Amino acid sequence: MITELNKQDFYRIRHITDKCKNIEVRAVVNENNPGTIYADHPTEPRAALIWIQGQQGFQLVGDTQSKIFLESLEGYMRTYIEPKLKKQDINWVEIGGEMDTWDKTIQAIFYNRNISSDIQHVFCFKENSKSIGFQDRDNIIRKIDADLLKSGRLENHSFLEKKILHFWDSIDSFLQHGFGYFAEYNNNAVSLCFSAFVAEQTHAIDIETLEGYRKSNYGTAVASAFLQECIQKGIHPYWDCTPENTGSIRIAKTIGMTPDFDYQIFWYGLS
Repeated sequence: MITELNKQDFYRIRHITDKCKNIEVRAVVNENNPGTIYADHPTEPRAALIWIQGQQGFQLVGDTQSKIFLESLEGYMRTYIEPKLKKQDINWVEIGGEMDTWDKTIQAIFYNRNISSDIQHVFCFKENSKSIGFQDRDNIIRKIDADLLKSGRLENHSFLEKKILHFWDSIDSFLQHGFGYFAEYNNNAVSLCFSAFVAEQTHAIDIETLEGYRKSNYGTAVASAFLQECIQKGIHPYWDCTPENTGSIRIAKTIGMTPDFDYQIFWYGLS
């Protein structure tokens, strides 16, 4: 029987997720970032479906031949999970899995859905890589800290706060586990780069530059500042993006990050 685990039982799938390359999965299991876990057994799980709130998507991990998932997951999704998504105005289901493992199983489970697929690229910074420090005297780059977040001094403070709370349960949780930088222009945050997910010494990056300020090196400047702090503190940066996001890929490569691995995502619409 598929079971939604209580938070105090998330540890029961660590023997599965500790091997997972996707940091977002481990961040949820470690209770750093919000999410939900559905397992094929309440106490001795072999496979799990993990809802990653910050991505508004799922990851499948563990045994691809889990009989419970093969026989029951599609019906469980339809009956219990998809109604919850609709209440959040989410009109699609996105499920990721490691390449060459879950792809055939996902297609088999959801064979009666109009399912599409694509890949995601993940970049990392290797120890022998050379970081490219980016200097631009015209850009004011500042750290996202407690004083900034609690003062609300930026005119678009709500933009900054909303971005952080998309990935974190609270501002305090972000300040405890993560860090970030922003580019300031006319008392507005016009570009952000910060820890979206954290698992041990790995920080997954979220980066956004407001429309109207793109192609002005703001993104490269905040990403470079973030990377430099990672290097100083022994943190492993993790950059996840779609193949179509050429701007994100360009910034990642510009600051010295290199391709690490790809994983596959599947999605279908909810009627």
